[in-house]
Amino acid sequence: MKPLNRWWIAAGLILLPILARTLWFYQFPYWNTDVQTPEYASLTVPEPPTPSVALQPVEALAAGKVVLVDVAHGNRFRLDEIEPLSTAIAAHGARVVSADGTTLLSQQLKFASAYVVISPSFAFTTEEQQAIEKFVASGGRLLVFTDPTRGLISYDWYGTPSIATDVNLANPLLAPYGLAAENGYLYNLDDNEGNFRNIKVSQFQDHPLTENLGMVVFYGMHSLQNGSGQALAAVSPETRSSLNDAAGRYPALALDSSGNVLAIGDMTFMTNPYVNVADNRLFVQNLAGYLVTGSRAASLENFPYLFDKDVRLVTTSTLQLNSNLLTPISGLQNSLKLVNIHLRLADAPGQEDDLILLGTFADSAELEQALRPFRLEVDEFGETVNLPGLGIIQKSGSGLLLFSSTNGRNTLILLANSAEDLPGLIQLVSYGDLSACIVQGTIGVCSVGSGYTDTYYDDYYYYETPTPYTEPEPGIEATPTASG
Repeated sequence: MKPLNRWWIAAGLILLPILARTLWFYQFPYWNTDVQTPEYASLTVPEPPTPSVALQPVEALAAGKVVLVDVAHGNRFRLDEIEPLSTAIAAHGARVVSADGTTLLSQQLKFASAYVVISPSFAFTTEEQQAIEKFVASGGRLLVFTDPTRGLISYDWYGTPSIATDVNLANPLLAPYGLAAENGYLYNLDDNEGNFRNIKVSQFQDHPLTENLGMVVFYGMHSLQNGSGQALAAVSPETRSSLNDAAGRYPALALDSSGNVLAIGDMTFMTNPYVNVADNRLFVQNLAGYLVTGSRAASLENFPYLFDKDVRLVTTSTLQLNSNLLTPISGLQNSLKLVNIHLRLADAPGQEDDLILLGTFADSAELEQALRPFRLEVDEFGETVNLPGLGIIQKSGSGLLLFSSTNGRNTLILLANSAEDLPGLIQLVSYGDLSACIVQGTIGVCSVGSGYTDTYYDDYYYYETPTPYTEPEPGIEATPTASG
């Protein structure tokens, strides 16, 4: 075969596929073929569900209340993401404060009405969990969010990725109340909001949290276990769990039996722009109302957050305001000033201000009206007092703290056996350290002074008060001593 023919054959083999592809994929003018195109004018893009109920303005009835938001445990969110919730809380007259770990959680919970934990990645300490349990027991509200879209991805030495969810760190907070979040996520292939993980919820139990809700959409959520509590909302029966692909009516909101602990398996629903879908914003407004409408029982351990307004300090008629009393009273004044409560001395209780009363057990008759709610019985000539709820208490070396809230006035009574013991009792209160006291709600008994008049303490050393020297009577020979 001639070389020239070989070149033509090679060129044909190269050009033939190109020509075939061109004729197959491209339309030429001499082809009279009608190409069917979609009727774009008739197409509609599905839109997210719109709110079924218009928002109504709320009354700012929670002025002074504080909602504490945890940011000290590697929480997987930014504060600006929860702006819709913060704004709804502010509309009620309350404010949001960050718990960033610079102050002990137990101290911050003293002044909070509610505590919000969102997708933690660091474990809570035993002390923090105990503080939270004490807070809830007093009537504070706990709201815990978990979210499967907020997982923390880490890699081992071989580059193998693993996702650490927030469930294992949030569940210890929920466990004492019979609630729990499950790993995995919920999905619905048939009825969703544009994506199989966007879950529509339209079945609600009657509760202020679900008031006027028609539909709430959650954007990736953990399923919940409500134990002895209440499932305020449930997903549709076709919804499945990624843990086992089993369908069921999984709880979407779980409330414990006391009504003070709420678990939600998603937090994305309250962020922009998802908060504008369906009744999500109304649900956020209901959440804000839930957080600020709890009622905490008064406790002496929450000092200085016992008072709602300025305080008058009144002493009984037998006490003199000497230097021993004025110094600890000034410390008390400074402690209250830190929380914007002004303390002033007065000779009478007045009508408007809150009240602190100072006195001794011997003044119980003068304080009879203030002491009546506590049914305190003082043995005038004996060495004990009887306080129902605590029992019989020895007067010597003891101090009492009694708090009451009646007729719009908060009253704190400080009683000791003597005027010399009162400074120590005042200092315990002003420092906020009642570790030397047995406290049961609004009553407490503290160890103050030594209980003896002939001894005193200085730091860790014990001193006996020396017996003063007296001249012997005439005619009586002085007793010889070892020194002669």
